[in-house]
Amino acid sequence: MYHLIVGAISVAVFAALSFLVWLGGHQFTDAKLRAELVAAQQQEQQIGAALTLYKQENFRSSIGENAALLDGLHGAGYLKDIPPGSWFVSSDGKRIGKPLDGQTPASCARMNELAGFGAVCPPCDSETDKAVPICQQPL
Repeated sequence: MYHLIVGAISVAVFAALSFLVWLGGHQFTDAKLRAELVAAQQQEQQIGAALTLYKQENFRSSIGENAALLDGLHGAGYLKDIPPGSWFVSSDGKRIGKPLDGQTPASCARMNELAGFGAVCPPCDSETDKAVPICQQPL
């Protein structure tokens, strides 16, 4: 009889948790997307600040783009660590970003919507949408 009661209680608890996840699933997804967005924005700010410092101290020199630029900033001491992921950085520093792992156009649009830019996912080379934090990398 004891095992029957314990089994019934465990089934009820599992059903209640499943129901809560089913009701609040989109909130968990939004929280994860928001966390990824904030992490990417903070890393982008670090890269941008390091690039600004480098340009102020080395006015006429250029250290390349993308991975070469990040390696140069790290090697010169402007970045303590290179942020994880495959970042793309233009040499003028106007375009900094990274494709997110498992990014779909829908998740890209949702992240931009959470950031207050509308539900769009422009291509990363779009000149008109430079302010949008997340863009769609060509595969």
